[in-house]
Amino acid sequence: GPREQWEPVFQDGKLALLAGNSCFVSCNDSGDIVATTKTAGEGEMVKIRTNVERVKKQKVEVPDEEKGSLKEAEVNYVKKFQSFQDRRLRVNPEDRSRLKKAKVGGTLHEALLDRREKMKADRYCK
Repeated sequence: GPREQWEPVFQDGKLALLAGNSCFVSCNDSGDIVATTKTAGEGEMVKIRTNVERVKKQKVEVPDEEKGSLKEAEVNYVKKFQSFQDRRLRVNPEDRSRLKKAKVGGTLHEALLDRREKMKADRYCK
C-alpha cells in the first residue's frame, strides 16, 4: 500500500527517501528504519551502493561514408550503391542546399536516395 512507497528526493548531490507519511526515512538507535522527521538532515541522507558495473553510454559513431563534406559523403554513397559498368561515377549536378537542410533535419539518407533516383544510375533506389 501507500506506506510501502518511497519517493527519492535529490538535493546538493545527496539522496533522501520520502515515505508515504511525508516524513523522511532514517535509522533509529535500535537499528529500526523509521520515518518520523519532516526535514531531511544528515541522518536521513542515504547512500546506495551496488556491485553491478555501470553501463557507459556509447558515442554515436558516424559511418565512414558520412565523414567529410556533403560532397564527399554523396560520392561515397554513390560509390557504395551505384552500378557503374562504364567506370564513370554519375553524381547529381543539382544544388546541394537541400542536402544541407536534410542533414540538419535528420533525413540525409532519404535526400541522397532521392538524388540518386533522379540519376537513374542506381540499381538499389528504383
